[in-house]
Amino acid sequence: MILAIDIGGSQFALALATPDGRIIKHIQHQTDRADHADKRIDRILAASKTLTSQSSVSACGIGFGGPVNFGTQRIVNSTHVSGWDDCPLPEIVEQHLGVPAIIDNDANVGALGEFTFGAGQNSRHIIYYTISTGIGAGIIINGEIYRGGNGYAGELGHVPILRDGPQCGCGNRGCLEALCSGTAIARRAKTATKKHPRKSIAITRTANNNPITAKTLFDTARSGDPYARALVDEICTDLGQGLAMAVNAFAPDIIVIGGGVSNAGRILFEPLRRETRQFLMPIHRPHLRIAPAKLKNRSVLLGAVALAKQL
Repeated sequence: MILAIDIGGSQFALALATPDGRIIKHIQHQTDRADHADKRIDRILAASKTLTSQSSVSACGIGFGGPVNFGTQRIVNSTHVSGWDDCPLPEIVEQHLGVPAIIDNDANVGALGEFTFGAGQNSRHIIYYTISTGIGAGIIINGEIYRGGNGYAGELGHVPILRDGPQCGCGNRGCLEALCSGTAIARRAKTATKKHPRKSIAITRTANNNPITAKTLFDTARSGDPYARALVDEICTDLGQGLAMAVNAFAPDIIVIGGGVSNAGRILFEPLRRETRQFLMPIHRPHLRIAPAKLKNRSVLLGAVALAKQL
């Protein structure tokens, strides 16, 4: 059996799985972002011991929501929780659980999950985007994660799309993440309701006195509201530029999109395919494939299983 761990900013999940990707047990815990890393590690170790108490585990794979130095197997840092700087988490897991462990950032691990068990099966080259609070990405070339010369390749959420655009968390302006993450989509919808209250009345009604989210916008567009549909098209134009850059550069067999925003379904994917295609070089247009993640919220967990099999 393999222990899989997915560590995000506000929650962590663990699974006990077979090497072929069949999840036997699964647990998930919400966490407080004010927690220090030490407290979260203690909770992860305790949950791991509980989950594996009656099973024989051969290895542990970990996906972490932040930059990871894969070569040294150390977490670089986290923008969400303090105390993760230069943390040797695999070593800590090995000491407490007695099994070899391996770690990578969650976008790379999610890409590996979809490549091995999900929408990227039967492909050799895939690009995986996770679009939720931010935008992460993982690139797989010839069946292997591409990490680049310094080990940190794949930051496709930080491709500049709009000069002098909104501030991004990375410090630059107009990045894909600053325009098309779930957080950014919600912000754009809120701005629209303030600037054009009459045109956006359907968005306000859908929110029903709750905060406007990306889901609010997609639900309104799905109902047929023309203003919401136009705003979704505008977002897909920006997102399509980012995807087209990646396709023109890497020519993947498929682009797989996961994260909460991918749950929007056809109302997102139909205009996204159309808008991406218009920015592609003609030689790439016949080969464009964009698909939702097949594993949904388990892409990282099952990617951690595939990662652990490399030990």
